[in-house]
Amino acid sequence: MKFDKVLVTGSGGLLGRHVVRELGARCKVAGFDQKRCPENVPQTIGDVTDLAAVRAACAGVDAVVHIAALPNIWSGTGERILEVNVMGTWNVLRAAEEAGTRRVILCSSDSVLGFTVASGTMRAPDYAPVDIDHPLRPTDPYALSKLIGEDIGRSYVDRGKLEVIALRPVFVLYPEMVGEVRARAKDPANYKGPMVGGPSSAGGGPLWHYVDPRDLARAFRLALEAPSLPRFEGLYISARSTLAPEPTLDRLARHLGRPVEARCPGVYVRNPHAPLYDLSRARDVIGFEAEHDLRHVLG
Repeated sequence: MKFDKVLVTGSGGLLGRHVVRELGARCKVAGFDQKRCPENVPQTIGDVTDLAAVRAACAGVDAVVHIAALPNIWSGTGERILEVNVMGTWNVLRAAEEAGTRRVILCSSDSVLGFTVASGTMRAPDYAPVDIDHPLRPTDPYALSKLIGEDIGRSYVDRGKLEVIALRPVFVLYPEMVGEVRARAKDPANYKGPMVGGPSSAGGGPLWHYVDPRDLARAFRLALEAPSLPRFEGLYISARSTLAPEPTLDRLARHLGRPVEARCPGVYVRNPHAPLYDLSRARDVIGFEAEHDLRHVLG
């Protein structure tokens, strides 16, 4: 689908600027954030918890890519994460519907599964690869905020005026994080990042998932360009392989102390380092497959 003007919330962040750059050659892009985006696009400085500001930013746009959020469990108290992420999503969807916007793409997270970073409270997956029918069992405020955001999106689809879809990216491996990833790979047992100047610790959960920001930005573009989104979905977005040294099923079994059912064993026969998540739905719905393999950064 062709959209003439797209609003990107969170445009000043690491991911937001990649998305603005990806969309810039195809449509008119406007940014909304508390800080300025380095890309040369019209920008509104504002907070997604300010409904009036969000309404003003949504006026006249055809679609919204909603990225603005507190980005992880370390970015604030549980109360603050829920306030910003949940009310921010509510405000964006409300303002978009009021403005007659046709489509909203939400940035969710693979953390909605409940198996990411909250050590001691993670819920093991029932099977692998995890598909869109797998139960979602978030156990920390950030993951919960993302699941509630998805539920808000689903409710707006049910109202019949918006097309909404959520992307669930894994850990985004920005260039600024490569040093941390290398440090972790070199000495996993003693890695207590950030250790080498990265903005945060190397992430990706127990299986060291990742996605290149260029691929993730393209996924947002493809979600905008998909001909139709007949129902709400949450699509897992990941590179085709993890960064972990062991094959995925072996590492998962070691981490859990037991094997996990392989529903599609051929996935891990063809690629032993395939991610925990079923990526076929993202391919089928929006035509996305990751193009960048960063396992070479491990040395």
